[in-house]
Amino acid sequence: MSKSEIIKVDLTHFPTDERFIQIPGKLALADNLDSDDRKYTEDQPGDFPMQLDMSVCFICTSGMMELEIDLKSYTLHSGDSAMLLSGSFCMVKKIAADSKVIFIAINPDFLKYMGNAKTIIEHVNRLKEQPVQTLCEEDLNENVMIYREIKKKLCTPDYSFKEEVAKSYLHIMLCNFFHHFANNAEDIVDKQPQSRREELFVNFIKLVKDNYLTDRTISFYADKLCVSPKYLSSIVHQVSGKYATDWINQYVILEAKSMLRMESVAIKDVSNRLNFANQSFFAKFFKQHTGYTPKEYKAL
Repeated sequence: MSKSEIIKVDLTHFPTDERFIQIPGKLALADNLDSDDRKYTEDQPGDFPMQLDMSVCFICTSGMMELEIDLKSYTLHSGDSAMLLSGSFCMVKKIAADSKVIFIAINPDFLKYMGNAKTIIEHVNRLKEQPVQTLCEEDLNENVMIYREIKKKLCTPDYSFKEEVAKSYLHIMLCNFFHHFANNAEDIVDKQPQSRREELFVNFIKLVKDNYLTDRTISFYADKLCVSPKYLSSIVHQVSGKYATDWINQYVILEAKSMLRMESVAIKDVSNRLNFANQSFFAKFFKQHTGYTPKEYKAL
């Protein structure tokens, strides 16, 4: 395989053997915490880029590993964690022979954060800007303990609630990471703009956060910012890599997903809350951006 070739990797690529503990299609775990066998670390991964069709977490408890995430190089040491979102480009360049590493791969539809849409997007932005974080000893030990509990339940043959327990423990781990971000990371929206383009992008995102429930047209935001829709979309793409409509739709979809998770909320209510003309228009929009109908997503 050429090193310039990019392959897409999802949960179906992991072998069904003792190296990976899995809930097929939903979750995969691997580690070498309790093993003296260095094969896991000495067999260096292939030096080729991958695009992830899943979310991935690496936790380095000792040693060192080198990653390339979205074309940026990172080195993880003891206590460091890397959180990679679905769609990220990743290359595992090196894992030192004495390293102890936890690997968690998650289908994004398996783990649904129960917070509000704005909080999700703010932390997604942080993850894209700062995918690697250093955990204090207490947080590291807690996350290792949580991982071990998930692994223990998945390895218990007659345990009937593996998915439910895995989701619950992973939610705790996710909240711990979000708490860490809140205390230690800067949100891209709150950074001091360094240029006119960045200032425009920051102001655009702030407007979207306040208005996405009622206004989804670029012209609305362009008018507020006193620029043309074409200019706004171009600048937003230059700064963030996504077009203005992508940012607006991201807020709308995450809000829709958050509401659809609540059993007491009907699909019609979600459509009305998001100010769609009717339920049919909402269903078409949701299907286009998620691959699911609202009814299918609600049943996941």
